[in-house]
Amino acid sequence: MPARSTDATTRLTWSSPIEVLAQSADRVTALGEVKWRSAAVGPDQLTRLEHLRTLMKLPANVKLLLFSRAGFTDALHHLATRRDDVELVDLQRLYTGS
Repeated sequence: MPARSTDATTRLTWSSPIEVLAQSADRVTALGEVKWRSAAVGPDQLTRLEHLRTLMKLPANVKLLLFSRAGFTDALHHLATRRDDVELVDLQRLYTGS
């Protein structure tokens, strides 16, 4: 779904697919993408989500969620373990919660 703002003062002039958008009351709490491909997801996808969060003028504490069928590269795991704002969800975590 294309990202759009409902606030006329911050209306976005771009369109980008965002597959996960979590809200609580009147604020966004998480932003994410789903990658259903055979290759592991790497840091470039995290960089893309960070960029989208900035374009949407969301606070830095908004969680960035990456879902992946094929898992994640070691480099992305390394980055994610050092950050509170990043969650990686592979199939095992999706189905078992761990």
